[in-house]
Amino acid sequence: MMRAVLLASLTLLGGCISLLPKPPPPPRTFVLEAQNVAPLQGAPIDAVISVAEPTGERAILGGDLIWRTGDSIAYVDQTQWSSRAADALQQTLVETLVRQGRFRAAVRAGEAQADYQIRWEVLDFEVQEESMTARFVADVRLVQRGRQIVASRIISTEAPVSSRSSQMAADALARAAREGSARIGEFAAEAAAEAMASAER
Repeated sequence: MMRAVLLASLTLLGGCISLLPKPPPPPRTFVLEAQNVAPLQGAPIDAVISVAEPTGERAILGGDLIWRTGDSIAYVDQTQWSSRAADALQQTLVETLVRQGRFRAAVRAGEAQADYQIRWEVLDFEVQEESMTARFVADVRLVQRGRQIVASRIISTEAPVSSRSSQMAADALARAAREGSARIGEFAAEAAAEAMASAER
């Protein structure tokens, strides 16, 4: 009798365990980094440039991919960047500047003494439902040592999103960010070269 009761209890316990919900699958993780960067034309700039961490809304600079529909935003389900977007964008821009090759060196802010610094606010870094495009928009300022603003520009890039999938969204956002970083590098090199030429006159 005791054995029958024990077996019945184990059977019920086993049934309870089997009814527990399965854990959700781990989120898909995407890497945001510089890839193929074309060298810039022009004379070398004998200066070190640093890149500050971008400022902006916490939602777009965190670890999630953002999908905007009208005035509402949503996080792409079960999807994330391999690091915070703010850190990844900063590193992507540093790597882009290094590979473009105009400046003597490019570093993250605080890593070395720099002649110029890029300070930037990311205004958009999201997929827009209406146009099915990934947008990257940044307000960029090139600052000389002593905190003097040399030049400023709004940089805006887009990349098409071919379908409503996390893979396509991440790929398009990465393309827009890489193109934006390349344009920021071009802007910084042009502005720094002009500033140095003016100082020599």
